[in-house]
Amino acid sequence: MFCLKEILRLNDGREFVLYYHIVLLDKNSNYCYILYMKLSRKQDFQICPRCGLKSLVGVESCPECGLIFSRLDVATNKDAKRKILRHDRDFIIRTTKLPSDVSFVKLLVYSILLGPTGAHCFYVGRYLRGSILLTNFVFMLMLVIFNAEIAVVSEGALLGVLSTLCGFVLLMWPWDVFMIIFKKFKVPVAIDIDGDIERAIDIALTSESEQKDGEQTKEDEPDNNKEQEAKGSKEENK
Repeated sequence: MFCLKEILRLNDGREFVLYYHIVLLDKNSNYCYILYMKLSRKQDFQICPRCGLKSLVGVESCPECGLIFSRLDVATNKDAKRKILRHDRDFIIRTTKLPSDVSFVKLLVYSILLGPTGAHCFYVGRYLRGSILLTNFVFMLMLVIFNAEIAVVSEGALLGVLSTLCGFVLLMWPWDVFMIIFKKFKVPVAIDIDGDIERAIDIALTSESEQKDGEQTKEDEPDNNKEQEAKGSKEENK
């Protein structure tokens, strides 16, 4: 007896796996029959970064919040950082899919080498988390510098408590490195509809102007050649 597997894909994006359990009637014959078939559903889901709802892979938009998943391909982290600095949280979502303007290599290097200072968080615009790590790093430096003075207070009990708190906060650093390596670190992106439309219009206008300039230069080249030929013929006649 052996088993065959076939994947069935429906028009609505659902996928099923059909298993055939086949038994040979005889070793020397080519005849066989299907013992039984098993239909199981292939669990391919995607999680909406806005509302967290699970939906089937291939669905264009989230059935809960209406987010169009294809818009994540054109969303940028640069626009999100500008909006965050302006305290504008509209159309900003956090997603584990890195946008085109965020480098995975840079993010990983910043998290490994400069993780205690929160450099990787500042790189992607997670300023609150980065500020916590940076404050904790500065506080730890102060504990190291003024170690003797703090140890005198309460016979070292205060130093132990502060060091323990700093150690717990510092655990955010290896956790972020782990999440970045396994591509689970969430990055804020902006899906401003108006901004995307204006950007697309600007790109279209610039491309049209470049095409017109190219056509204009091509039209001017024959005229310049004719003028040069006319000048050359006049000089020869003289």
